[in-house]
Amino acid sequence: MGDDSEWLKLPTDEKCQHKAWKARVAGYEEAGKLFLGLDEKSQEFSRYAGLIKKFVLDSNAVAQEKGLDAVQAFLENAPTNICGRVCSDIVNGIVAKCLNASKQKTKEKGIEIIMLFIEAEKPDVVQECLMAGMENKQPKIVVGCIQATTIALRDFGTKIVQVKPLLKLLPKLLEDRDKTVRDETKALVIELYRWIGAALKPQMTNFKPIQVQELEAEFEKLPQEKAHQTRFMRSQQDLKAKLEEQVAAGTGGGDQDQVDGADDDDAIDPYELMPSVNVLAELPKNFYEQIEAKKWQERKEALDAVLKLSESPKIENGDYSQLVRVLLKVIAKDTNVMLVALAGKILAGIAKGLRKKFQPYATTCVSTLLEKFKEKKTNVVAALREAIDACYEATNLEAIMEDVVAALDNKNPSIKAETAIFLARCFAKCTPATLPKKMLKAYVTPLLKTANEPDQNVREGSFEALGVAMKVVSEKNIAPFLTDVDNIKMQKIQEWSQKAVLLNAKGEPRTKGSAAPPAAKTAAAPAQKAEEEPKPVKKPAGVKPGGPPGPAAGKPK
Repeated sequence: MGDDSEWLKLPTDEKCQHKAWKARVAGYEEAGKLFLGLDEKSQEFSRYAGLIKKFVLDSNAVAQEKGLDAVQAFLENAPTNICGRVCSDIVNGIVAKCLNASKQKTKEKGIEIIMLFIEAEKPDVVQECLMAGMENKQPKIVVGCIQATTIALRDFGTKIVQVKPLLKLLPKLLEDRDKTVRDETKALVIELYRWIGAALKPQMTNFKPIQVQELEAEFEKLPQEKAHQTRFMRSQQDLKAKLEEQVAAGTGGGDQDQVDGADDDDAIDPYELMPSVNVLAELPKNFYEQIEAKKWQERKEALDAVLKLSESPKIENGDYSQLVRVLLKVIAKDTNVMLVALAGKILAGIAKGLRKKFQPYATTCVSTLLEKFKEKKTNVVAALREAIDACYEATNLEAIMEDVVAALDNKNPSIKAETAIFLARCFAKCTPATLPKKMLKAYVTPLLKTANEPDQNVREGSFEALGVAMKVVSEKNIAPFLTDVDNIKMQKIQEWSQKAVLLNAKGEPRTKGSAAPPAAKTAAAPAQKAEEEPKPVKKPAGVKPGGPPGPAAGKPK
């Protein structure tokens, strides 16, 4: 009793550091009560920040549990900046000393503290610690880290938990000698699929066929409803409140699709998960010399080497000005049409692989490609179409207006016709907001002029473009610019408007072209379709993302 009376008189912080475990238990309990009663601005949080890291490391199981309770109280009440200061040390301590604990309660409390750190705006630090733990030699720690990650993903979603870093670890974890590690990894993969759906499929090429088969069977069992965030960071309290209001009002059951910042706006794009290829670093050393060779066979050899690189779905950013300049020179001036088509395919591949990062080169490319539409060979036209469509994804109608209007005034009918149907494809990706009245007028004026051309292909291309524009902005809004159009032409425009298929305007790569081209242009269509088939992975039929996590993704075992 004498020993007890000695430490009972000590202040709370000293009890927490006492060599007697009973003293530490008392200290942790007192500290927990203290934290619960403090104002966020209290200096006590700063005073305990250095000490609280040790609470989770207590060697006595009873004391450790009380220490975890105190840490939880600390995190629920401390300001965000103080939580951030202690995050790495505490999470690493939990990984090392709690996730492998024999007592289930200790493990559960440790995982809850990890979730509280995510709430306190530190998901990146938490994920880094958990991923490091997944490479630990102790299977129990690995299992705990996977379970904690699965729970974090289930509750907070892919806006908070970063998917891409996890993908690199999955193949190794699925091959682990420990069955529980493998099972929990499968549960994590299923939870990933619940959030990102078919975007996960390309990443599964590194899994064994039997694993893919087992996982796909589990995917099919998932309900179709979309995954939604159920736990929120401190900065997301407005979103949380809106969702709770919806639930209370019974309007959509808390469907985040109706709330600002909802899931649809941030759907995972397979492109973002792909590794990027450094095309510039892998160019043949003699490429720029060989591309200037007099023999077309040597020039073709140089282009063939780059073609393979350009087919990479995701390309690393860099200075592509010299490579683009060389490709445009081939397209514009090479007398061998096979090489022109090849350069067009390469340019398309680079534009698709860079996406918006191709923007510095896009306008120049559009200008050159429009001029080259004088070429009539179907394989060349198909390659040029693919290239100009890919370039357009990195720019906009305003930036290319001068070149497009000039091409519509070109003397060559083929250039006029292809420019018009290119515009139709561009309009199909517009919304009324991205095709305002001023821009609409700027394009409608030259298209009305080409609609009177003697060449049928030029006329039909113009009607198509005007029809798609009508579909985008509505007949009422385009009508003021069509006052001088006779009934026959107006009927043509309206027909194209009815046939037009409008694509979304969110900036993803698209495989659809414009509405069915006129008969005279369909000769190029089969070639175009063949060129366009190797695209980034599409969502396969029958996939049913959404639904609750599997059994292993629930409470830690």
